[in-house]
Amino acid sequence: MRKSSSRIESPLVSVAKGNTYFVKINRPYALNSWNLEMIHLLHRLISQAREENKNFVFYGQGRAFSAGGDIISISSGKISSEEIFIGELAAVYYVSLLPTMRIALMDGITMGGGSGLAWSCNIRVSTPNTIWAMPETSIGFSPDAGASYHLSRMNYPELGLYLMLTGDRLNGTDCYLYGFSQYYIEEDIQKVLQEMQDTESFIDVLKKYHVEPDLKQSRIIPVLKELRYCFNIYVGIETIMYRLRELGSKWSLRALSKIQELCPLSLRVAHEAFNRGKHLNYRDCLKMEYNLAVQMTHFRAENFKEAVKHKLVKKESGRVNWIPNSLEEVGNDAMMPLFENEEGPKLPLPRL
Repeated sequence: MRKSSSRIESPLVSVAKGNTYFVKINRPYALNSWNLEMIHLLHRLISQAREENKNFVFYGQGRAFSAGGDIISISSGKISSEEIFIGELAAVYYVSLLPTMRIALMDGITMGGGSGLAWSCNIRVSTPNTIWAMPETSIGFSPDAGASYHLSRMNYPELGLYLMLTGDRLNGTDCYLYGFSQYYIEEDIQKVLQEMQDTESFIDVLKKYHVEPDLKQSRIIPVLKELRYCFNIYVGIETIMYRLRELGSKWSLRALSKIQELCPLSLRVAHEAFNRGKHLNYRDCLKMEYNLAVQMTHFRAENFKEAVKHKLVKKESGRVNWIPNSLEEVGNDAMMPLFENEEGPKLPLPRL
């Protein structure tokens, strides 16, 4: 018999110690993906933290920090996409505005909205267990939770565009090397967390356990020169694909094969969102991403629903039957209504 829900099973467990909320993301059976209950609890905590001027330390239960939104529930209609994306994107926005210390311990899978929550923190920690990605183009929608803002402002924006389009994963070493985290810790994160709970000198604890990662563990360093050439931020997707094919290296051909598997509409939208994001502030990037998320998971959701069924429900391999099925078929008439989101509500983010 399945146990009834209780406080112990809350998807977000908060413990106040001193001037800090230690917040455990607690849906390990779903890779700590966001649901509405979790989002409502987080908004309540944000309000309390603002009133009490408290710090935040976020960490995940199990093998994930957070894998983002519960996309299976969104695809099936069990969760309103408008409601969950309003809640999720508003939460990362409000966390980012807090004047206190916000720490994300990215020990495990950190994707989608999980990446967004980490980005909203001013201190981020990666570990050998970190698996970071924004994989939305593989399931028929576009990276959100601040991706268009943060990835377009990387020291190597070509790497940001690569990650935005391909959904490739970064390990903990590359998260540290390319600015996704400020600390790299190999020690058991539970031990580090316990020490943080016993003191208010969080930075001293992080400095104590921080180590410079072995550069040989980087997946990006060996291909960075090729990557920056192919994913030039001033060229279109067709030119990117041409350069990958022309280069002919093991990495470039693998990247080309990956792009050819992805949703053509999502690729066009993600590329456009990246280019727009370079010129928008954080708030306006979130508002743009909300329009795209609602359109691509609700009003024009055929690709999203088909991809979730294909990849996550049936767990089938091979390319999804995308609509349209090629980049050549994706024109502005298919893409621009997604940015405008005339059918749906807008994301209500006040200027604070």
